[in-house]
Amino acid sequence: MKKWMFILMISLLIGCTDDDDDDENYIYYHNHDNSVVLLQVNYIDYEFEGGTELFLHSEFNDSDSLPIRVDYVPPGDFGSLALYYEPKNEPIFKGTIVWSGVGERMYPYSLYRPGKFLMLQDPTDMPDGDDFQILFPEEGVDYPLDSIWNSISHLSIVSRYLESGKKIGVFRYTRSVGVGDPNDWDWYVIMNTQPNPEE
Repeated sequence: MKKWMFILMISLLIGCTDDDDDDENYIYYHNHDNSVVLLQVNYIDYEFEGGTELFLHSEFNDSDSLPIRVDYVPPGDFGSLALYYEPKNEPIFKGTIVWSGVGERMYPYSLYRPGKFLMLQDPTDMPDGDDFQILFPEEGVDYPLDSIWNSISHLSIVSRYLESGKKIGVFRYTRSVGVGDPNDWDWYVIMNTQPNPEE
């Protein structure tokens, strides 16, 4: 019994090396040079419903366009809509689409409620129309950019991300189609920035 206890103690000592507490390793795995904010807006009344900030491993690029690839699977019965940040194809959004039913957002798994976001006293002015990028253009769909922007213009995070000079991504997620109910649908806004290394 003593022999086994001695072997167990040696194994634990060998397993706890200084490398496990190496600050450089921690920074390597937790430092990000790129981030996006994803904001959800109600399709009918344009009420801000929540959002989240996603930290990415893909390098931030100097282009003003968002390097986002869209994968759309039209719903025969079941379809999907997914957005990936290139070049590393990091997921930004994934949602199912159901014909004569209701799909669901699969990623991000959850969003922060509106009350979790810092608010500005005065709204941020809406950028020019050319500063918006329709990420998933749909024929015959009108994108009410004024109304969508008004719903998020009081958010501090929007003002901060706007400083990056990147285009503002917008897309529509229709989780139900066929006899789908627009009350199930949402607008999404994606903004991209490079985190301040001093933060």
